[in-house]
Amino acid sequence: MDSSMEQRAMTRSDLPGRWLPHWQRATTQLEFLGMPLLLLAARIWIGLIFFNASWARITNWGSQEFLFTQIHPVPFLPAALAAPMITAGELGLAILLMAGLAGRFSALGLLVMTAVIQFVVGQTPQGQENAIANPVHYFWMFLLLLVLIRGPGLLSLDALLCRLIPSFGRKA
Repeated sequence: MDSSMEQRAMTRSDLPGRWLPHWQRATTQLEFLGMPLLLLAARIWIGLIFFNASWARITNWGSQEFLFTQIHPVPFLPAALAAPMITAGELGLAILLMAGLAGRFSALGLLVMTAVIQFVVGQTPQGQENAIANPVHYFWMFLLLLVLIRGPGLLSLDALLCRLIPSFGRKA
């Protein structure tokens, strides 16, 4: 084998070793820039779903008892109690989630709410009749789990408070 062929063979075999540091740097930058944007998008997207649902209830409050007794009753709560509790929870948690304030807490609250919609309310006779259980709820739960596990990200009020008040994010 002549030396130019050996050189080309060594150059080809060394290619992964030369590109690996560039690839690692690029993926690190992608995660550094992309993850905060992904978490912000997830928080806003899912937060708007719950915010709009609760706002629609507030602006049409007269139908709430009917909705919570006939369309999507919560088996363990009377309609007169379920309507204001769920509406307040949806509205408050959605606002917190979108702002990234108490991000993990709000994600957990909305995750529990979504699971109840899918696995409890959706399984009642009225829930089945009105198709309350919906495969899209699994995607919602995935996004909420993402925020619950990773936190609300750098583009959140939680992150801002951690930077402004050093003891805010300190774990005991």
